[in-house]
Amino acid sequence: MSPPILEDRRPLTGRVVGFTLLFAAVAWGLGVFAALPWQASPPGAALLKVAFKHVAAVEAEGEELSPEELAKLPRHMRPQRGERARTGKRRDAILRIALDGRRVLEKTYRPGGLRHDGPTFAYEELPLAVGRRRLAATLWEGRADAGEREEPEAVRWRLEREVEVRPGQVFLVDFSEETGFVLR
Repeated sequence: MSPPILEDRRPLTGRVVGFTLLFAAVAWGLGVFAALPWQASPPGAALLKVAFKHVAAVEAEGEELSPEELAKLPRHMRPQRGERARTGKRRDAILRIALDGRRVLEKTYRPGGLRHDGPTFAYEELPLAVGRRRLAATLWEGRADAGEREEPEAVRWRLEREVEVRPGQVFLVDFSEETGFVLR
């Protein structure tokens, strides 16, 4: 008679013991880390969260298409009513936050997308000191690399508000195209 063709598929005792020890060590480690207190911010600290999605104006218009080029385009991609093709980069969004007249944040946000032709997204968290504060938020479009970092005369989106900051309070400054800045 020949030996059986099927091999024994039971794991060795050493492997079972090793796996059990590894499993117990990982479970113990998770239990230890779960028991440790972790705080994202100091107790009693107040926060200002700023979030926005902004679709900026197109920086440069596309070139005029010739009638031959228009004829080559599929019907659904042809400009309507003789308008020009709108391709190109969108302008940067520049956000400035001031507390009690002192700038705490000034940052330029690039539009998303491979060609920088998508919307601009931002999320920032800033610590706030407890007490009465004067909050000012300004958002405008410009080109930081072209020296347009200074706030223009006519800014479309501005928020100025007097707020009473209490320990542990979180303020949210939200932005939308329809309503502008909203403080919650």
